[in-house]
Amino acid sequence: MRKLSDVLTVRNTMLATVSVLVLLAALITMGLLTPFIVRVSTGEEILLDAAYFNLRAALPTLALVMLLTLCLLIGSAGKKEGLLVLGLGIAGSALSVAFSPFSSLPVNISFPLLAAAFFAVIYRLLSSKEKTLKGTLRRTGSHIIHLGAVLLLVGIVFSTNMSLEDSAVVPVGEVSTFKSMGYSVHITNITSGIEGEPYGGYSGSAYISTIDFDVYRWGQPFDSGQIKYISDFKWQQSYTETYIHRGLLEELFIAPKSVDTQAQTVELYIRKVPFMTSLWGGFYLMVLGVLILFLSDSLAGEKGAQGNDLSGNRSSQRGSQVDENKNGNTKKCVSKKNV
Repeated sequence: MRKLSDVLTVRNTMLATVSVLVLLAALITMGLLTPFIVRVSTGEEILLDAAYFNLRAALPTLALVMLLTLCLLIGSAGKKEGLLVLGLGIAGSALSVAFSPFSSLPVNISFPLLAAAFFAVIYRLLSSKEKTLKGTLRRTGSHIIHLGAVLLLVGIVFSTNMSLEDSAVVPVGEVSTFKSMGYSVHITNITSGIEGEPYGGYSGSAYISTIDFDVYRWGQPFDSGQIKYISDFKWQQSYTETYIHRGLLEELFIAPKSVDTQAQTVELYIRKVPFMTSLWGGFYLMVLGVLILFLSDSLAGEKGAQGNDLSGNRSSQRGSQVDENKNGNTKKCVSKKNV
């Protein structure tokens, strides 16, 4: 029977990581293709929501995070250290499930493991030392991609499982408080009318209701905004212009569901999504890491071209020296014969 130290190598963990990635991609692809296959074969329309993908991708994603932690720490700190950090992450997940600090089972399970992966990425990034610019850029780019992936997963887990939403009918001049979110909305004005170029029997192309409001956070003034509810005559459909406030730790989204112009009331839909900044930040970090990798490859190509030029010059110089030696020897031979 092989020892654990023989099995637990960087190569094996990378192979396992790639295998889990392929499995995860296959599950997502199947979910995306299932509605199309059902529509083509039976003619029925089905919709697979986020819960369908979350349920099937949860375990492979957790396995991917744990393998990433091991793979990074085995190559930099060592096998024992990698197992220790992963064990602390698993123990933290168990304690988090027991005490439920986030009041969400997926977040309680995943957050300690993601924290362990974040530590592994930072440790590997700080411990990597390269003598050449090419090696430094290549390693930095790959580790930035890993860091972006971890932040992306943090944003997905928190925003999916800890978002809050609510709705309420609010008259002009009144305030509606959403206690679970800590926000209050005060409707200051509602104006309605036909706007746009004339269409059909209408003096405009759409009937637009504009709602002005003030937002309070925990009773203190926070922001002011404007939303619109638009009924388009040409396309015979209604759509909205929404309010979005993106903060460091959360995103606030407000939209009108309906407007009663006679009663001067609006039905507001409000949603608070935490850690959306982490999601977008992780995405941009992954893009930055890919660009750094491309830069390192381009620098390697330029150095290779310079090396070829130098070798070509050296070979031409050697060739000229050989020709000179040959000419010199020939001259010497001729002179001897003349003597």
